[in-house]
Amino acid sequence: MATKKHLIRVVFDVLDETNHSIQLNTDLAVTAADPDEAIDWVFTEMQRQFNRTDIRLAKVRICA
Repeated sequence: MATKKHLIRVVFDVLDETNHSIQLNTDLAVTAADPDEAIDWVFTEMQRQFNRTDIRLAKVRICA
């Protein structure tokens, strides 16, 4: 059975390996089955966008 997907809004900051801010208060809407899947997608997308694997997400907020 297919999992029902929802539009989930994720707001977050992106930090580098030395905890310097790369991007603040980024706001993305993601279609995902649950908040964990949405955060995983956002993290992967930010790694791709910045072409770095050493980034971290901070202050992650899930908005309804």
